[in-house]
Amino acid sequence: MPRAKKVVNDVKLSPDQIQFLKEKMEHLAKRNPSSGVSSTDHRNLYFYLAVQKITYLYDDELFEGLKFVDHKKTGKSEELLDAYLILEQGDEIQLKLFQFKFTDKYDGGISTKELYAFVDRMNRVFLRGDLQDAKTLEAFKEVRTALDEARQGNPRAKTRIQCYYVVNGQNVSQTDAGKVQEIRDTFSHDRQSYGFTFETYGGVDIYNLCAFGRIPIQDETLDLSYEMGDRSFLHHNIGVNPNGMPVQVLVGFVNVNQLIRLVDRYSNNELFEKNVRLFLGTGKDVNRRIIETITSNQSVWFGFMNNGVSITTDAVHVDLPASRKKVKMRLTNMQIINGCQTVNALYHAKYAPELKDRFQGNSNVMVRIYQVDPANKPFLDALIIATNSQNAIRPEDLLSNDNIQKALQQIYHEYGVGYERKEGETLPGHSYVVTFSKEQAGMVYLAVFDGECSKLRNSLSRREFFREGNDYYRVFNLKGDEVGVQPGPLPDGFVPTETANLRALQVLAARVLEEACRASIGSIPDKQERGSLRKGAYYLARIIYLKQSSKIDPSLAKAATQDRKAAVSREVLDSVSAIAKASLDTARKVFAQALKDYLSKEGGNEDAALKNSAFAKLVDEYAVH
Repeated sequence: MPRAKKVVNDVKLSPDQIQFLKEKMEHLAKRNPSSGVSSTDHRNLYFYLAVQKITYLYDDELFEGLKFVDHKKTGKSEELLDAYLILEQGDEIQLKLFQFKFTDKYDGGISTKELYAFVDRMNRVFLRGDLQDAKTLEAFKEVRTALDEARQGNPRAKTRIQCYYVVNGQNVSQTDAGKVQEIRDTFSHDRQSYGFTFETYGGVDIYNLCAFGRIPIQDETLDLSYEMGDRSFLHHNIGVNPNGMPVQVLVGFVNVNQLIRLVDRYSNNELFEKNVRLFLGTGKDVNRRIIETITSNQSVWFGFMNNGVSITTDAVHVDLPASRKKVKMRLTNMQIINGCQTVNALYHAKYAPELKDRFQGNSNVMVRIYQVDPANKPFLDALIIATNSQNAIRPEDLLSNDNIQKALQQIYHEYGVGYERKEGETLPGHSYVVTFSKEQAGMVYLAVFDGECSKLRNSLSRREFFREGNDYYRVFNLKGDEVGVQPGPLPDGFVPTETANLRALQVLAARVLEEACRASIGSIPDKQERGSLRKGAYYLARIIYLKQSSKIDPSLAKAATQDRKAAVSREVLDSVSAIAKASLDTARKVFAQALKDYLSKEGGNEDAALKNSAFAKLVDEYAVH
């Protein structure tokens, strides 16, 4: 189905949008056959799809990490929790708690009463566990145990608890927005102390995340300082003009809490989709200095020491006050095009537990607001310097259109393999031998051929792969090895040779090994054993390759010399699948022995071991002996 030209602001899904979501769900299942989720099981697929779009997880992270605890699946009393997900983000452990509602007609909505009950229960159980009765805690034992294990594996990390109420009907209505804010206010202290937050998503929100990478920004209001009357701000009302200039420009000061509030409302970077860079973290010098200033005795100086924030908007309505209070501005489709670091650093300064008592909220920051005709792209491009896309920016998105990915997609097309270089793209043709994404390709090559399995247990390391040029170019090297030369970008007009064929077939073989391992793991009846091996799927694929490389490598080299046809890729898939099937039991024994020996020597837990490069090295040693 063709996309609409802009994000949807309706409250209910149309029949076409429902069909679009169903196609996305079915595609997710077909791209991950080892997940065990049927492509017709729209109820469960909607939950997986929603979580992926909310969290930006890769497929393997999603199916491995999302754990269902609903009573229909586990036999437990529901206790308002349907699923949980634990993500480790370096210095932070995130416990994501989900309640889902699904109706076959994609109707219904979110009740603020039910929302409060869910958020309140999660708050009491995970922050006030000492006040809960044993029966209640028993229902959440699995989640609490998993969180404790994650904390033990990374004792220095802070814990954030995030609640998500997800439906396929209508989100909270505008008339109930005030009630939602009251709920936020109820838990504001816990949010500052423990990072406790909640979010709501309706069917239209998930549609927009699938189709456009973002949820639409509503008309927002900012209050400019008006303490000195008209001298407090600059209002350059140019009007419609033939010179490509903006229609209006306003410059003034706003309280920092206004910008922090917007970050809270749009948690998936919707405010920054046209910004050249997303938030770089609190460790960067510039962001550390922002935090130091805003939490010091000189916080009132902040607006004069900071470069400020630049905002574009399709329309701005200016309401001058009768007295010296605030200038109210209503902005349509606002975007922060410069100042992402400033705004997110302010957000961190207000809500980080170690800073909350030092944040006073009395600071202002300068804003520059440009009303630009949406059709005036040349000015927008010049103002932003480089408009990356109309979607929320991920590092992997920025590489979708480079010559390597275009060439690789064409190679795979000739092989009859579906290769998705862009999120959400519709591939030409049908009946592919197999389909996978560039993210799946990059990760599995790193694991199977480069032996970097330990990196793939860390979500930050995964995303760094798409930021660090050397690793990316090495994995997706279609030119072949040149002595003393680091692989780099492909030149325009690159013509793929047998070298490019070989790398494409290596990725295909690695993907086949991974899927074979995941499918085998999924069939294990014992839940504990299945969970352990699921975390080690990349390791199992690596072990099989190392043990069978004398068979796999020559067959790939031979196939690379043949014409690119579906029959060639099918033969590779069948032969590697057969090797995997015959080798799985041995691989599982090698993995189990390496893990046992490592833990007996180094201590710690399984998760910590899988993330350790020393364990990855030990697995390689066991695999080749």
